[in-house]
Amino acid sequence: MNEISTWWIVAELVWGITFGSILTYFGLTAEALMILTIFLWLDILFGVLDSYIVTKDTSSVKLVQWLARKLTRWALPFVVVAALRWIGYQDIELLSNIIMTTLIISEWYSIIWHFYSINFGEKLKEIDCLKLLFESIIKIFEVKIKK
Repeated sequence: MNEISTWWIVAELVWGITFGSILTYFGLTAEALMILTIFLWLDILFGVLDSYIVTKDTSSVKLVQWLARKLTRWALPFVVVAALRWIGYQDIELLSNIIMTTLIISEWYSIIWHFYSINFGEKLKEIDCLKLLFESIIKIFEVKIKK
């Protein structure tokens, strides 16, 4: 029994160091990643409920599209930061915080949008934070590549 618990402790320690190193490399905090992950899943859940209650549309194609969008949003900070690090961008933590904050606010608004739709049967005005984020990231790459 002691041998198993020792291995368990070592495995947990290795996992913690690895996860911490990954977050540090990408300039992320565990809190921001956790909040984004929770918001993404809540948005999927309430999006499905919104579709079912308001429009009666719960097709599997729509669900796959939601899941694909959420997966790309979750992966975005990792992909962008890895590419920028590769081309020599220095201010990674600031950029990671901007990306995570934008994604969290975008998902928060989407959840509120679904709450409103479910309760009142009408849609709120859409705000496309992600489009602005993508345009800003592309500008950063263009500036960095031109140097």
